[in-house]
Amino acid sequence: MGHLRPAVIHSALLCALLTGVSANVSADEAPKPGGTLRIASLQPDMDAFDPLTGYSVDSWEILRAVTRQLVTYPGSEKSLKDDTTLVPDLAKSWDVSADGKTYTFHLRDGIRYAGPTTRPIVAKDFVYAIKRFCDPNKQVAAVNYFNLAFSGFAEYCKAFSQVPTGDLAASKAFIDSHEIPGVSAPDDKTLVLRSDSKNYDFLNILSMNFVTPLPEEVASRYFPDSLAFRQNFPSSGPYEVANYVSGQQLVLKKVPGYNHEADPARKAYVDQIDISFTGNTEDSVVQRIQAGDADLSLYLDVPPQAALRQYLLRNSPDLHSANSGAANFISINAQPQAKSPGATALRDLRVRQALDYAIDKAHIVQAQGGKIAALPLGQIITSTLLGHETFDPYATPGSKGDVEKAKALLQQAGFAQGLTLDLVYRANNQFSTIAVILKEDVAKAGIKLNLIPLPPPQFMAYLQSPTNRWDLALGQTSPDWQGPATRMLLGGWLNSDASPCGRGNVYAICYSNPQLNALAKQAYASDNPGPLWQQADKLVSADLPWIPLFEKRRVVITSDRVTHWTWSSLATQADITNIALKP
Repeated sequence: MGHLRPAVIHSALLCALLTGVSANVSADEAPKPGGTLRIASLQPDMDAFDPLTGYSVDSWEILRAVTRQLVTYPGSEKSLKDDTTLVPDLAKSWDVSADGKTYTFHLRDGIRYAGPTTRPIVAKDFVYAIKRFCDPNKQVAAVNYFNLAFSGFAEYCKAFSQVPTGDLAASKAFIDSHEIPGVSAPDDKTLVLRSDSKNYDFLNILSMNFVTPLPEEVASRYFPDSLAFRQNFPSSGPYEVANYVSGQQLVLKKVPGYNHEADPARKAYVDQIDISFTGNTEDSVVQRIQAGDADLSLYLDVPPQAALRQYLLRNSPDLHSANSGAANFISINAQPQAKSPGATALRDLRVRQALDYAIDKAHIVQAQGGKIAALPLGQIITSTLLGHETFDPYATPGSKGDVEKAKALLQQAGFAQGLTLDLVYRANNQFSTIAVILKEDVAKAGIKLNLIPLPPPQFMAYLQSPTNRWDLALGQTSPDWQGPATRMLLGGWLNSDASPCGRGNVYAICYSNPQLNALAKQAYASDNPGPLWQQADKLVSADLPWIPLFEKRRVVITSDRVTHWTWSSLATQADITNIALKP
């Protein structure tokens, strides 16, 4: 495949995009309530629709409408980096112990569920939801946060792992008969959370959708994230599930008589949210938005370049962009059970270095649309995260790679005749393009890639099995929140004290570095963790636990019906509970 040519963008329009395009309603025009927000999904279904398992920006965008947490972010009309101030959500206030290890939350009055139950939300619902994190039928998607956040959590999970899968009664019996020492509810309005150490980002961790209350009498009837659970979703947010047909549609309707006074963060302007999963390609999603048949996209990571160029040339107010801190990278199969020649070779740092040098990152960025959409990346921490300081331990002129260095390193590692690796990726336009470019570019250094496309809904599950064939995988990451979210990567995915090796960890990552773990432990309790994260970033980026490719900007197109555009820090895209529609 030849090099892809990005559209030529006029410099003034490029500047507009780089500085952020948003808000297609004038400041003095108040948002109007009402209407149906229509969302066209590129994927044929939700990858997750359970606060336990949802860990993609797209699932979080939808879960925002049906879940609430103890604390949250209110959204920002300006940019993602401006949505960093935590505000009370289901908790009206909280107290912190003198040592910073114990938080006592006081719940609001007038908060209720909608859907299969309408009873009040009480503190024990948070206790149940957290105890559900370790269900062996399906574990919480980011267990690394909670292994270190709640006293006794890791030990509780270890015991829970002995419960046989496929038995709802056994899971319920374990939850009902075991406690987590650091999680308790003295009464209906009080929740106490205790950690063994001080954590500067404790409230940020609690803002994620995982920490959503659930009524045990409803959730315990269903396997986590099963179709039955999705259809009987106990909503704590301003919308409830009106209809869910797997592979066809998800309809959310505004909860009748919703108590807006008890939810200052979600204005819930629209009456209904319709998500369509049928017959969508990247081009058809954009066409539906342009024709007014849809207002937003879902699972469309990057708009097609032709469409992006049209919106830029028109200086369209329906184009929204912001630095997101998101990144694309190549994950490495380091699971001990992985015994393929490629996986074995990649355990040698020189081979990983050779792969990094063999990649023309500028070529990949060009295919994303150039700097309007992405920038070459050579480190773990991205630009919106605490501790970021730009550097690249394997920098090359123009980020074009260095084929001769790659060949020399392969020769030193015993692969003078080259190396063959299996690369798996989601079978969509963006990842397919990256895969083809990688195959073309690294071949110049003697590295042959066997490309293995997978249906997107099956991709993550495929990586989790150590018996499946793969050496490399195209991955992507987006901050769990903007700003002090560095723990997610250096204190989470790559920290072996916090994350399990392989199965259960994101992208089945298996990385262990005692120096990183020690730095992360210091950072958690520090009042100034930035310099510690900088040190950790330089240490780990040189070790290449994965191969950074590029940092990307979030670019979203909407229909001209959308007003009061609002960014969501957690979803790194639209806050569907705060945007509105023209009458």
